[in-house]
Amino acid sequence: MVVKELSEEYGLKQEESARKLGMTQSAISYYLSGTRGVGDAGNHRITALRENPKVKGAVKQIAKGIVDEKMTTLQMIQELCETCKALRSREDVCKIHINAVPSIGRTCNLCEFY
Repeated sequence: MVVKELSEEYGLKQEESARKLGMTQSAISYYLSGTRGVGDAGNHRITALRENPKVKGAVKQIAKGIVDEKMTTLQMIQELCETCKALRSREDVCKIHINAVPSIGRTCNLCEFY
């Protein structure tokens, strides 16, 4: 999602995104084509995460930090971790899991352990 943001919102070429992220150009190409990562836009679970305001905000913040060269790798990881914590605490991930695997039931508490 960050790679797509860098490409679409900031106009970064694959080579530049790769350099800034410490990845190969081919890996960037895979992410943009949906071969890797969250490329299945028809998948309702992935769509739910993509459309989540907290996730969207984190993606935008990380991409801006990369472009402005004001965010370290550690800060990017911290932002992603904070986003995951917020999603779990608001039970967004639980809703996705329950819809995907109804046998989990509505009393699932797995996220409490992480």
